[in-house]
Amino acid sequence: MPSKKTLYISDLDGTLLTNKSGLKDRAAELLKRLAENGTMFTYATARRFGSAGFRMKKAEIKLPVILMNGVIIADGKTGEIISLNGLEQADLSRIKKTAEQYGEAPIVYSFIDGSQKASYLESKKSRVKSYLDDRKGDSSIRSCSSYDELFEGNVHYLTFLNPSFTDEVKKELFGAEKGFAYTEYFDFYRKNELWLEVFSVNASKANAVKKLREMLNPDEVVVFGDNLNDLSMFYAADRAYAVSNAAEELKKTADGIIGSNEQISVPRFIEAEQTEVFAYSPHENVINEPNTARFEKAMAKSAEAAKARAENGQKAGTGTETGAETDSERGIGTLNEKRIHSVLKNYFSNEYDQEAKIGSFYADIVTENGIYEIQTGNFGKLNKKLEVMLSVCHVTVVYPYEKRTRVISADDRSGELLREGRFRYNNSLTDFLLELYRIKSFLTNPNLTICIAELDVERVNYISAKTGKRRKRGAFTKTPLALRREIYLEKPSDYLTLLPEDIPEEFTVKELQKYTKTTDAKLLLEILLYVGAADKIGKKGNAEIYSITL
Repeated sequence: MPSKKTLYISDLDGTLLTNKSGLKDRAAELLKRLAENGTMFTYATARRFGSAGFRMKKAEIKLPVILMNGVIIADGKTGEIISLNGLEQADLSRIKKTAEQYGEAPIVYSFIDGSQKASYLESKKSRVKSYLDDRKGDSSIRSCSSYDELFEGNVHYLTFLNPSFTDEVKKELFGAEKGFAYTEYFDFYRKNELWLEVFSVNASKANAVKKLREMLNPDEVVVFGDNLNDLSMFYAADRAYAVSNAAEELKKTADGIIGSNEQISVPRFIEAEQTEVFAYSPHENVINEPNTARFEKAMAKSAEAAKARAENGQKAGTGTETGAETDSERGIGTLNEKRIHSVLKNYFSNEYDQEAKIGSFYADIVTENGIYEIQTGNFGKLNKKLEVMLSVCHVTVVYPYEKRTRVISADDRSGELLREGRFRYNNSLTDFLLELYRIKSFLTNPNLTICIAELDVERVNYISAKTGKRRKRGAFTKTPLALRREIYLEKPSDYLTLLPEDIPEEFTVKELQKYTKTTDAKLLLEILLYVGAADKIGKKGNAEIYSITL
């Protein structure tokens, strides 16, 4: 792990959260795993804890969080207030009088009888409709009948939506000499809605960042943002990064630009910085021709082992009259892919050690280029294994992809060939993508490589001599005949190999499906978005538009 102790702080809306104001499950998984491994992460937002904490619940933030643009620092788990910069010393009477004069209807945040309330003027309800619509069911929302009632309690924050104040009035009302500070920016979700936020001159994201620096004592602070209310935080950090969808003014002050909020770019950036990269020799090409001689040797070695097992079974009285494989060798249940696994294990080990123990798990192969895991299916079982193995070395997960399959029917007792079919091509990547999705939170780990081993496979179905039907469900063998090619996915751009060559620069999911045909376009796009190879760039009617980013 990196020796430097870094505190990462991210804005929420437009930066860490999606365009629908949610935290993607895979982002939550990644943040949670990073925290479990010692990474310091928290967030800074204009939201209150009830709203922010609900959206960030799955990430299980344990550090203090910055709320309401720095007015409040609270416990990230419980929301209990650690620090509050209120407006107790400021004179709110002029603001109240001017707001009434201009017909403004601010949302006023205050503590009343120990509870935080967000109050609005009932007669001006239409002015804050979007705010109220987004918070339906929130018991802290308080309707008021007068300006005096609106400003009751311990007021600590004001929000004006599309205010009519001139710049001169803003400076006159909210000047630092009067105890105030303010920021204004267009809402991330409603681009034509201007938000004016007013708070204590002592409160800002910058001051809150400084406070967290004192509390947590990191070696450096790194922040992420997208809007103008993040500017002060950018100036207070050691390094600052804007997402690609950020305001241009913010991008100009950033130390770098990362991917968009839809690409879970903040967790991916942190993962890249906090993950120790182990020695590994990457492949020169994404698509590689196999070592045919080595594969033939691997098949022969596997066949010899199968023959020996069959002979041992006969000696024990469990074999068949013809020496054909037993039910377990044919692949009943979990042994269905045993021969394919055996051949590929022999091929990729290439005389290196097999079955080495890493922690409480066994690795299929250990080579000078890391661990190789042959996984014919059910990648979900790999999650705990990868958690351990990726912390000690590079891991290559090999997926056998049956590109061409020939089906043969044989008598289950004599082994006599009854029917031989032609090779059929498989042009769908859907099953493979489903497996990738099961380990999605590891796909951006720099110590993970995915290898697709394209195979020609012969499948033998065993037919009962008595009934003329398949002997039982799952009673068949699969034997690899040839390794066609190896496809290595080692970095985000490699995943573009999964796309057709003639894909247009911009496309909808429906349009992508026309090009991918038998492969599930939604699933393919989900993987591309996750690794950062594609991004959402707009809408065409009701359809989202995507483009390749690498």
